[in-house]
Amino acid sequence: MSERPTGVPTSGRPVRTVVVGLGWAGRSIWLPRLVRHPSYEVTAVVDPAAEGPVYQGVPLHTDVVELAPDSVDLAVVAVPNHLHADIAEKLLAKGISVFVEKPVCIASEEADRLAAAEREGGAVLLAGSAARFRADIGALYEHVRSVGRIRHIDASWVRARGVPDAGGWFTQAQLSGGGALVDLGWHLLDTVSPLLGAAAVEKVSGTVSGDFVNSGSARARWRGEEEPHGTPEAAADVEDTARGFLVTEDGVSVSLRASWASHEPRDLTLIRVEGSAGTTTLRCTFGFSPNRHDGSALTHTRDGESTEVPVAQDPIGAEYDRQLDALPAELADPDSRGRAVAEARRTIGVIERLYTSARGRAARRHATTREHGMDPRITGLSQGTPTETTAVREHPKSIVVFDLDGVIVDSTEVMRKAFSIAYAEVVGEGPAPFEEYNRHLGRYFPDIMRIMDLPLEMEEPFVRESYRMAHLVPMFDGVPELLRTLRERGFRLAVATGKSGPRARSLLRQLGVLDLFDHVIGSDEIDRPKPAPDIVLHALDLLGAEAHSAMMIGDAVTDLASARGAGVTAVAALWGESDAAALLAAEPDAVLREPADLLALCPAVATH
Repeated sequence: MSERPTGVPTSGRPVRTVVVGLGWAGRSIWLPRLVRHPSYEVTAVVDPAAEGPVYQGVPLHTDVVELAPDSVDLAVVAVPNHLHADIAEKLLAKGISVFVEKPVCIASEEADRLAAAEREGGAVLLAGSAARFRADIGALYEHVRSVGRIRHIDASWVRARGVPDAGGWFTQAQLSGGGALVDLGWHLLDTVSPLLGAAAVEKVSGTVSGDFVNSGSARARWRGEEEPHGTPEAAADVEDTARGFLVTEDGVSVSLRASWASHEPRDLTLIRVEGSAGTTTLRCTFGFSPNRHDGSALTHTRDGESTEVPVAQDPIGAEYDRQLDALPAELADPDSRGRAVAEARRTIGVIERLYTSARGRAARRHATTREHGMDPRITGLSQGTPTETTAVREHPKSIVVFDLDGVIVDSTEVMRKAFSIAYAEVVGEGPAPFEEYNRHLGRYFPDIMRIMDLPLEMEEPFVRESYRMAHLVPMFDGVPELLRTLRERGFRLAVATGKSGPRARSLLRQLGVLDLFDHVIGSDEIDRPKPAPDIVLHALDLLGAEAHSAMMIGDAVTDLASARGAGVTAVAALWGESDAAALLAAEPDAVLREPADLLALCPAVATH
């Protein structure tokens, strides 16, 4: 059992709560319910856009950094999707426990950051879809015991018309993380998760479409937003419908559909569980839309006969009140720590894989890139040529920042041996979890240990063995020639690596290419390692360069996140043992199959 989370009430007093974000969800769902709930005391609200010292009689702050940990038990985060992880991470690091509404994060690397912040700050992360707290879902969970061994689950939430915030952040992928799949799909995945148990999702296949998302007539009307006038501020670049098919490692299949809009007359949510001894089906309507089916209907079918199962009929939104009823106990439970982020990591992992499958399917439908308007990054995998978005050529480049492992050097086998030796010395017998370690490459070694919950003492033998076997680390074929050609073309080069600076410079010196780089920066030489932008920003400072003149080449999602955070062009390298699906899902500005492919994007630097 872990220690009690910090900031938890021990005297029976209400939970001192802060609401972060005064958008529709914050002011319509969370704030009014928290104010009237006897288990909570709203002590402050936070919103950078709000004005005045108070909001509805409650002290108002513009930034979570203004919150004092000893005055807050729980922060309810209800901000745009792309800010969920950043704000939750800041709060957790301060020792303030957090409840994050869905989606908890919009990328797997964000889940890793939240896990580390939760452990290090001593607070607890709480999350979960309110749909689990619906009376009809509770009845479904109870009755599923009668279906025998679960074989298949249908889960769908289809709106007639309900695209949220058309032209705003909800329909911009960079801000929302996705469309109906991230929004409605997260609720569906969270709802079926207890039915699947701990079984891993082994296979994911999916497709997405956007037939309605840019239509004003498909917009949600119940959120109190103004009717659209003319063209939206920005055309939507997310899907309005996602369809997927999942198979778990123990053979259970799941059919998933999430639609913001359709040709249906009413909004319908359907959960059907087929088992060896019968089928249980729930028909209802999740959410707040008034265009809903009347009530909830739960039926059980066996041997050709269907019987109706009595189920309580909830008023709209009652599930959120029940969720608030449950949070104080979760907050006080030491076993809550790590639970929410583990579920979030599983959910976002499925979503990322479904999007990757959908992109790959689109690639196979089209023969060429630009002629058919397809995402060009996919075809580069089969055409053998560098592919890029228009952002790559918006400004001439003169700076290239490289990651080291997996981009310049092929260090996988040496890392595997060093990691196994360190694990055996510090942890003991048993197989070293190198494959999990390898998924976090690009980060600083101590950060990976924290994410994996392994002893930090492993760093000393890992570094020792890495130095001892450094002579076994080769450069990738074509990299020396690439570096020299870039220098001849007038490029300035830097390395930004998860390794320590001394170890990186020692390795490059041994390989005879250290003099080709203007600077080599390790994660021990900046405040925040990748995926934070600090290491790339430091390279730009040392080079006296502007972000638009630089690109970063990396083989991990953390590299791309660091590059984007620094404002430089993010380029994915696929010639090492990289996770191509994860890299493509991160939507890099360019994708390279071979080192020499980079030269097509790096013409000689103009001299004046």
